[in-house]
Amino acid sequence: MKNENKNIIKEINLNVLRNALKHTKVASKPVLAKLTGLSVVTINSLINTLINNGEAIEDTVLPSNGGRPATSFRFNSEFSLALFIYMHEENGVDTVFINVSNLYGEIIEKLKIHVTDLKLESFDLLIEKMILKYPAIKVIAFGIPGVEINGKLLVDYEGLNNQPLTEHIRKKFSLPVIFENDINAVVYGYSYLKEAEDDECIVGIYFPDKYPPGAGIYFNGKVYKGRDGLAGEINNLPLGINWNEFDFNKEDINEIIIKIVLSFNCMYNPDTIVLYGRDIEESIREKVIERCNSEIQRAMVPEIVISKEINIDFEIGIKQIALKYLEPKLMIKNK
Repeated sequence: MKNENKNIIKEINLNVLRNALKHTKVASKPVLAKLTGLSVVTINSLINTLINNGEAIEDTVLPSNGGRPATSFRFNSEFSLALFIYMHEENGVDTVFINVSNLYGEIIEKLKIHVTDLKLESFDLLIEKMILKYPAIKVIAFGIPGVEINGKLLVDYEGLNNQPLTEHIRKKFSLPVIFENDINAVVYGYSYLKEAEDDECIVGIYFPDKYPPGAGIYFNGKVYKGRDGLAGEINNLPLGINWNEFDFNKEDINEIIIKIVLSFNCMYNPDTIVLYGRDIEESIREKVIERCNSEIQRAMVPEIVISKEINIDFEIGIKQIALKYLEPKLMIKNK
């Protein structure tokens, strides 16, 4: 028990030091001791652990005021890298975005390809090339329109539908693989950039040009997914629409937007609703208010944001999901 407690304390202190060095980027032992509240003796031991792990690098000698110069240490932001791949329409064309990020969230490689026929193996060569170029990749994250149920995808892309994508990639590359629904990642990215409070409720609704809309719900500081990860699957709302035959004309889409916004107002009473899509009218909020039949319905209308920046929010969201996975967990090692 005594050894176990010592290991717990060491791991906690190691995380405190790791976070302090990451925040400052470069610091000496005395500075790290001041930032963490740990003794210089403890810092000396822990910094060696980080150096041996490759998480910290001995840096240049800091100038001193006539005293003994102090060696500084640099956080190695490329100790672990995240590969994240996300897909959505860009100007009506199905597009795949491939990115590699360091631990500061800085993109060190970015590719974009247009696709017409995706299959289970379509990503294999791309991922292989990235891992060969960046062997420090420690996680792969996918952001794809649709959901994953029991390891199989239910998505808008026929060649990927009902396929075990995450299992396939995990086995082929022996790396952890994360799958996230597109609009869930988008609303997470919007909330992250907005620095949303934990008690805020933000709903993101995406209206693609040729696929059914979807919604993501952020509250209590995270994305709410529901029991089976199916929260926000708008195409299952009883709106009397056959999405397989819907022609996505502007007039009908406007009517659907109004009905969906009113529905989410009643269900979640959100602080903000963000509408993503190419042709959403700026007057939609006034049209929503006009449709309200009572004072309470009008009071429930939240801030409505019309955004053309789905790619920015999507990139930020899926990147932060991947980086969150790379955050150190408390590891207890009994001797």
